[in-house]
Amino acid sequence: MNVKLYSILEPYDNWWNNSEEEKNYQAKKALYNFYRELKKHKPSKKYAKRDILHMSYFPSLVKIKKALMQRKYMRVCNELISLMYYEPFFQGRIYYNVLRVLEDCLEK
Repeated sequence: MNVKLYSILEPYDNWWNNSEEEKNYQAKKALYNFYRELKKHKPSKKYAKRDILHMSYFPSLVKIKKALMQRKYMRVCNELISLMYYEPFFQGRIYYNVLRVLEDCLEK
């Protein structure tokens, strides 16, 4: 897991998204920072073969998009941290889809 990307999201890691509105707004700003930092990285050129399905990251991506649409930014932080931990996050199939979802939903 990339420590710098993790450190941007970690203070707002709250799946329940049950903190005050100000903290949720700060989580949205952290997501902008996360997006900018993520764009500085390049996707991995080597495919990481795993024992699970190629599209196993997709349910997490759907949860991220749904939380963004509901403006539950702390939940987005939580889901991104989980995705970075459990999946090969810098694989092109994940990396580019995460960027696209953040671009679409954070109104870049």
